[in-house]
Amino acid sequence: MDPLVGPGADLSALFALDRSYTFLNHGSFGSTPLEILALQGRLRREIEARPIEMLARRLGPLLRAAAHEVARFVGTDGQRLGFVTNATEGINAVLRSMRWEAGDEVVVIDHVYNAMRQSIRRLGDESGVVLREIPVAVPVDSPRRFVEAVERALTARTRLVLIDHVTSPTALVVPAAEIVRLARARGIRTIVDGAHAPGSIELAIDAIGADAYAANLHKWCCAPKGSGILVTSPERSAQQHPLATSHDYGKGFATEFDWQGTRDPTAWLASPAAIAFFERFGWPMVRTRNHALATWAQRELCRAWNVEPLSPLDGSMLASMATVRIPERVRARFSTVPEFEAALHARRLELPVIDFAGAWHIRVSCHLHTSAAMIDRLSDEMLALAAS
Repeated sequence: MDPLVGPGADLSALFALDRSYTFLNHGSFGSTPLEILALQGRLRREIEARPIEMLARRLGPLLRAAAHEVARFVGTDGQRLGFVTNATEGINAVLRSMRWEAGDEVVVIDHVYNAMRQSIRRLGDESGVVLREIPVAVPVDSPRRFVEAVERALTARTRLVLIDHVTSPTALVVPAAEIVRLARARGIRTIVDGAHAPGSIELAIDAIGADAYAANLHKWCCAPKGSGILVTSPERSAQQHPLATSHDYGKGFATEFDWQGTRDPTAWLASPAAIAFFERFGWPMVRTRNHALATWAQRELCRAWNVEPLSPLDGSMLASMATVRIPERVRARFSTVPEFEAALHARRLELPVIDFAGAWHIRVSCHLHTSAAMIDRLSDEMLALAAS
């Protein structure tokens, strides 16, 4: 066990965080460890020293080696793992590789990430695809609520189910494998948006069985920004292409994804090192510790602010984040979400404000640099806002 992990250990020094802020928004844009940033810098210098050698001759094998390392961590085959800049790009690559007919339905739940909602709306404008957004009311008392809602929504016109593994606005873990089995039994294609999954929950992508799974490594694995992956099922990989069509079109999944034109590949090449960075602490310990802190944060903030939790207080539906409704007396003081966010920022609090289901919420992210004292400060500042 690394000696840094222990009572009172302050791991924020391992990250390039501005400590004058209480940073509780790792789930949006996390901080990369200093030593991984240094590695990325060395990789960039290697490329600039011999750009043709690195990009034209060596990049393919280097990316495949990195893909196999990442694949072992997320539970899949490296030949079916392609690097993308983020989960949004990966899912759009899948959507753009499918052939659509007017009236085809895409089913999502209303906890969907807004970029996905907008991506399907664009398909509607272009091809007549119908977005069916299914409500799952909060509080959600059981993961079964998601399964039941999707099951009721499926029709003869349902072409695709797009499901979040960990929801962005509400921070709830969705039983993705169960929903995938339900859809596949009816011949319906499935995509899982796993943007928040790697590093925050134990992950075995192939065991989920989706046609495609997209995720980010720059959130909970803390890889450099622009580290995303797309994994396809064996039966779909031959029909899957990246968004950018380049010289290797038709040469197979891995080859097409490895070269999409000139771009900075260093975030992808550094991703295995980011995964290994946390392995020194033990990934089970990292996930358990972050989950425990998120569970404690939900319970304590709901108690202090006298608000109803969005999910069971035992943390059974949480990963490394918790979304909590803000007190109504605070909400009433502000006209817009940006105005409220500005007030939090002025108090040097960095976390998102989320307008969901007619109420405002904050989402707290917990990683190794997060402490209970930071949660306490958020609680106190919110109560001070309520009293002012």
